[in-house]
Amino acid sequence: MSEAFKVCPICETRNQRHAALCATCGATIADVAPQKPNQERDLAESRYDFRLGETDLAEESLSRTGRILSALLILFLVLSVAGIAYAVITSRTTTIATGADDLPTAKPTRVAGPTVTPGPPSATFTLSPIPTAAPTITSTPAPCLRKVEAGDSLIGIVMRCGHRELDILPTVMQLNGIADEALIRIGQEIIVPLPSPTLDPAATAQPTDSGEIDSASADSRAIELALLAFDPLSPTETPTLLPGLMWHTVQPDENMIVIAMQYKTDAKALSDLNPEIEFLLCEFGVAYGGPECTVKLFQGQRMRVPAPTPTMTLIPTASGSETPTPLPTATFNAPIAQSPPDEAFFSALEQVTLRWVATGRLSATEVYRLALTDTDSGARYTAETRELFHILPEAWRPNGLNSHVYTWQVGVLDTSSGRVSHTSAERSFVWQGTGQTGS
Repeated sequence: MSEAFKVCPICETRNQRHAALCATCGATIADVAPQKPNQERDLAESRYDFRLGETDLAEESLSRTGRILSALLILFLVLSVAGIAYAVITSRTTTIATGADDLPTAKPTRVAGPTVTPGPPSATFTLSPIPTAAPTITSTPAPCLRKVEAGDSLIGIVMRCGHRELDILPTVMQLNGIADEALIRIGQEIIVPLPSPTLDPAATAQPTDSGEIDSASADSRAIELALLAFDPLSPTETPTLLPGLMWHTVQPDENMIVIAMQYKTDAKALSDLNPEIEFLLCEFGVAYGGPECTVKLFQGQRMRVPAPTPTMTLIPTASGSETPTPLPTATFNAPIAQSPPDEAFFSALEQVTLRWVATGRLSATEVYRLALTDTDSGARYTAETRELFHILPEAWRPNGLNSHVYTWQVGVLDTSSGRVSHTSAERSFVWQGTGQTGS
């Protein structure tokens, strides 16, 4: 049996039962009653405060009855979870088994085999007609019909209809019953066959999967080409010119306004015909795009410009009784004045450049003779060149304060004989005097 001891009330240290002072802290414990070890445990349990919460569920804090009840509660929860899991597994197994019984089972079907007839079969040959392609109607474009106006020439009419070579001139003369190309009258209607369209040199043919194209796709492709539906950034095969269009090559010092005046059109039409050219800040409601219209052109650039629209005209057919007569072949060079437009206006600070086009080549002894007349002062100037243009020198500019009217013509001079032939029609322009400051 354990010996009794004293517990110090200050530091709770055990001391001998006869001790008067605490061996640890020196407190007086003479009046402290000795106690046995079991009495100390009961005293500690009585001093514990269960509200602290650290040992609420500790097994030592439960009585024997509480421990039994806790064990039974845990066993009940485990059995409940196991029963629920067993019920779920059993229901799923039953559903799968029931669904498998309801599935239809495929029964093999016996297919009757073919009946074999003794003897080899006899082959019968029949002739099938070869399909013939239906004839397609090819549309023929109408010829170019032009009415002769004052100052027109037969060569100029042929060139305005899109031709760049004079091989067609004998055909035009025969078609219109003209014996001499210089003898045409004002108001006479001239029939000119249209030139054959050529392929755009910048176009690239698109590859196809097969080498053959049916008639339907060919017709649709022809319609697309006729509408000029091409992308300038990714060119496709497009016709160079269609009826009603012609090419113009930009010359030095030419701008959009000069070209529009030359072909009697406006900025809107030139923009529609040339989508690859930028028309910046242009008012298409105004004839030449307004004062801020900017179109960047460079020398040698080609632009599509409108040509006279052809109209449907009956072409006389030969009866067979006509007597064929030899037609002359044009071998001469007849220059045609091109720019500036007739009655153009130039300020005192502008440089005037006269241009013309040729219908042939100059021989070794031929040059172009330019004749210029100042109608106000009566001064006459001449110049000879083998180029298709001439820049007027400063000495030909009017010196007074008033504007002067100039007329000019260009012909072909034979230097060996001194004879001038094939002179172009006369044109005029107005040039401000050096004393004026107008723009």
